[in-house]
Amino acid sequence: MRKTLILILTLLISISLSGCWSRVELNDVAIVTGTAIDLAEDDKLQLSLQILKVKMTKGISEKGGASDSATLVVSETGETILDAYHLLQKKLSRVVIFSHNRVVIVGDKFARSGITPALEFFSRHREARGSNFLLTTQGKAKDLLMTPPNFEIFTVEEIREEEKALLMESATVRDFIFRLLEQGIEPLSTQVQVVPLNGLDSSQSQNDPSGFGMVGVGIFNNDKLIGWMKRRDAETLLWIKGKVKNTAITVTMPDEKAPNERISGKISAQLYKAKTNIKPKIQGDNISFEINVHITGEIFENSTKLNFTEVQSLNKVQHALEQEIEKRVTSTVEKLKKQYKSDVIGLGILLHRANKKVWNEKYSKQWQEEFPKVAIQTKAHFKIVGTGRVNDSMFWDEKKLDK
Repeated sequence: MRKTLILILTLLISISLSGCWSRVELNDVAIVTGTAIDLAEDDKLQLSLQILKVKMTKGISEKGGASDSATLVVSETGETILDAYHLLQKKLSRVVIFSHNRVVIVGDKFARSGITPALEFFSRHREARGSNFLLTTQGKAKDLLMTPPNFEIFTVEEIREEEKALLMESATVRDFIFRLLEQGIEPLSTQVQVVPLNGLDSSQSQNDPSGFGMVGVGIFNNDKLIGWMKRRDAETLLWIKGKVKNTAITVTMPDEKAPNERISGKISAQLYKAKTNIKPKIQGDNISFEINVHITGEIFENSTKLNFTEVQSLNKVQHALEQEIEKRVTSTVEKLKKQYKSDVIGLGILLHRANKKVWNEKYSKQWQEEFPKVAIQTKAHFKIVGTGRVNDSMFWDEKKLDK
């Protein structure tokens, strides 16, 4: 009797727990794929959402290609992001959900005023994900959502794919918050812009093709944008972090007969791998960092007359590449120290790990003032792993061409 009663109760409980009482049908939701936040008038915030247009009769798009038929961009202004979000919701017949949001783009005016409101909303909202890429742009962030994609179905997917390629130092919402709360490091984010695809000619017309370019990084002090670092320095930041992907370096080789008057040619190498070791040192009141960068790469272009079958020629190229790397690393760090006064590399964290007692007693509260004073020593090591499919240069000596 007891077993029968337990079985009946179990069945009753299982029946009451079954079903999808909290379900939301696909035709009842507005799926957000990308978010843009700009500073509006009277210090209000403009929230723009790119929403996927899912029609139950036709799917995403009848033809599956055009962005204007696949997505819809809606905007609203409010005192806070949540306020703007609820105003937007009142204009839509479907429930807005952020669980499929891919990127959060902030305009420069909002970024310079402080992006804590955005971090507050996306860190507290249950549907928002910390893995969303956080990007900055010069101008209005909404304009990027309005730009049609070239390859993907919708705009933000194309932006996310470029960001995933690690062309620049990237940051997710979670990464940005960590940098913001951690002592000894400052936040940064990738700068994305609409750029012409036919070159940098400023005279291009509206009909010329354009796309999304990761043109640099935004440098922050706490939660406020303080400046932009261009592509060259942004790529160097990746080297310092030991991250290399889809990056090349070009060096000019001097003519040994007249090194001060003309050049022998240029050499370009594809970079494959980077490993960086940074050692902090404290001597009295002086702080220094020794940055050792180890990079592996392959030579793909050679407009000099150097023959790579000769070890001496390879040593010359290796030395030139190492000098160029040291020059770029030193220049980038000096800009961070003197121009931006922002430690986005995280040298303060390394100092803390190496000297916890000294850090806690002396530098933890005033690292922003101490960072511009630190000394930097850079040493580069370049390993050539290949010279392409040929060893000889295509720029032969004129004497060799005599018949």
